[in-house]
Amino acid sequence: MAGLEFMQDIPFKDVYIHGTVRDIEGKKMSKSLGNVIDPLDIITEYGADALRFSLISITAQGQDIFLSQERFEQGRNFANKIWNASRFVLMNLEPSYIKVDLCEFFRKEDLDIVNRWILSRFYSALKEVSKKLDIYKFNEAANMLYGFFWHEFCDWYLEIIKPNIKNRQNQVVMYKVLEKFLRALHPFTPFVTEEIWQRLPHDGASIMIQPWPHTQEQMIDKKLEKQAQCLFDLVKEIRNLCSSIELKADQKVVISLYPHTKLKHKLIENNTDLITNLVKLEALKILDSSTRPASTISAVTGDIDIYLHFSGLFDIDKEKHKIKEKINELGKIKDSKEQRIKNPEFLKKAPKEIVEKEREGIEELKNSLRRLERMYNELH
Repeated sequence: MAGLEFMQDIPFKDVYIHGTVRDIEGKKMSKSLGNVIDPLDIITEYGADALRFSLISITAQGQDIFLSQERFEQGRNFANKIWNASRFVLMNLEPSYIKVDLCEFFRKEDLDIVNRWILSRFYSALKEVSKKLDIYKFNEAANMLYGFFWHEFCDWYLEIIKPNIKNRQNQVVMYKVLEKFLRALHPFTPFVTEEIWQRLPHDGASIMIQPWPHTQEQMIDKKLEKQAQCLFDLVKEIRNLCSSIELKADQKVVISLYPHTKLKHKLIENNTDLITNLVKLEALKILDSSTRPASTISAVTGDIDIYLHFSGLFDIDKEKHKIKEKINELGKIKDSKEQRIKNPEFLKKAPKEIVEKEREGIEELKNSLRRLERMYNELH
């Protein structure tokens, strides 16, 4: 009405209405109740970017927001992660390598699976983020960027290339993905992205006036993403197997793998060095027969059987006793959590996300118990 009266025009056609802001107990935030969180206090303690990102990431369409001071820790931790990872990249960057056009570089260079994977994952994520922003699902867009950077770029990509970070392929892809990621994240966390972008080799005065990264469809390869994910799942399962017997830091193990298909056999064969380096194995063997090797504990991921050779690594009786104690301990925790979510009072008062977190915790405990029980039965 004011727009029509004073400007003779409608000021906007789309209105974004968020849910009611409540405290962690579900009460509506209000000054009279004294349960309001002052954003200036949050900025002082956690930073403006942490405030912005945390609020965006938990604000879903049509749902109330359950807010507590601790919720801003996620945003602060994410800002710290971006800063530390970017500092690592800057410390190892060779500026002379990166002055190339990414599309041309991708077309001409025979990139390895890891660099092709991170480019595919970045542009897959960017494509989805753009879609979510178009339909105002800001929280989903924010969480996609969070997941890509933390779990894929940092946890996997930087870890894998670290021993050979000065390689030209790694330098170009590492820089290009980080720079484009900062541009995509800038609307969510403007301060830390501007600060880092100014320290990177760049064109232009400010990240604020840079264009939104264009999705390069030719770099998206869903088949390759699945292959890389298979390798990462395999590495995680081997690490879980090693950690379950609490190996010493200097102890290396021999792992045997039995892939059920020729495609998986070839994938593992082509990436034996990658797996061996990531898990720091003494040796990795690929079996041609499903016959289980003697003196091994096992795990399974997808259609790949994993066998860890434990002979000479530890005292079997002591290990079985230790596993049995762990089973009893986790069993008690699981029972306690199950009793909690059966309590009507808890279900009535607790926010949905807390209840869901409890249920997820129970499932994780069940998985751990299954793994420990299988291991206990295999030690003989």
